[in-house]
Amino acid sequence: MVGNGENRKSMAYVENVTAFIEFSMKFEPGVHVYNFVDKPDFTMNSLVARVRKILGRPARLGMRLPFFPGYMIGKVFDLVALVSGKNLAISSIRVKKFCADSVYGTSISNTGFVSPVPLENALEQTVRYEFMESHDGEDVFYTE
Repeated sequence: MVGNGENRKSMAYVENVTAFIEFSMKFEPGVHVYNFVDKPDFTMNSLVARVRKILGRPARLGMRLPFFPGYMIGKVFDLVALVSGKNLAISSIRVKKFCADSVYGTSISNTGFVSPVPLENALEQTVRYEFMESHDGEDVFYTE
């Protein structure tokens, strides 16, 4: 865990996004612009604790690394990536993004839309799918 963990993150679950798109098809003609985010926003402390619990681990967060040493470690990984020509899972920009607030407002609730999957359930479904279930033989879409 890098940083104090009090930074907050807005998230959106793909099933809820698609449900909103379907819901918005009933809007009157015109231009409608929305930021879609599921609420509530989690702090990194609560997000990491929830994920650990879903994975069957104790919710405690354990060791913390202050931001500056974590960022410098990210810089070392940046150098290794530059020299090796490989993209690595750790980088200074990822450390910065992990420690930054990423909170977005939305007026979705003004439309009367209610997300079909509560964010807590969406998080559990995602963690189970990505880290606990086997999906051998399924098509995979790579991005980045």
